[in-house]
Amino acid sequence: IFTLAPVFAALWIKLGKRNMDPSTPVKFSLGLIQVGLGFGALLLGAMFPGESGKVAWLWLALAYLIHTTAELSLSPVGLSAVTKLSIKSVVSMVMGVWFLATALSEVVAALLAKIAALDTEELNTLTVVEQLDKYNELWMTLIYLGVGLGLFMLIISPFLKKGMKGIH
Repeated sequence: IFTLAPVFAALWIKLGKRNMDPSTPVKFSLGLIQVGLGFGALLLGAMFPGESGKVAWLWLALAYLIHTTAELSLSPVGLSAVTKLSIKSVVSMVMGVWFLATALSEVVAALLAKIAALDTEELNTLTVVEQLDKYNELWMTLIYLGVGLGLFMLIISPFLKKGMKGIH
């Protein structure tokens, strides 16, 4: 994130100078789509395991890269939107709600991890490829959710932008 944050900041500035800077709802939708695509990298990797059932580390690195770019399309943009769209007297409270929502997303992530977790019996009875299939089910769901919600948000972004009353 530290490495790519200046790149994204420069990208948004450069696009802004050319009147091509995506609106906040579009940046959010792009971030959500990237979240789904990051899980797609994990799914692709799991579809091509080696003979021992192990997956190349490159797929995990690609997922991290895509999720990092998604984070940079969501978090700083969201914080900026919170400060711009909130009433001045409640900006700090709304900022707290933003961070609370982020914390709740970690709870959801933990619940999803429990769904995908393999118990000791499964580890002893399933082959590595069969174990990967359990993860693949979760990753496929997360791909559909991320890309689907991102596309939905992209479709409704003109309406959201109108509601923002000129705030980019």
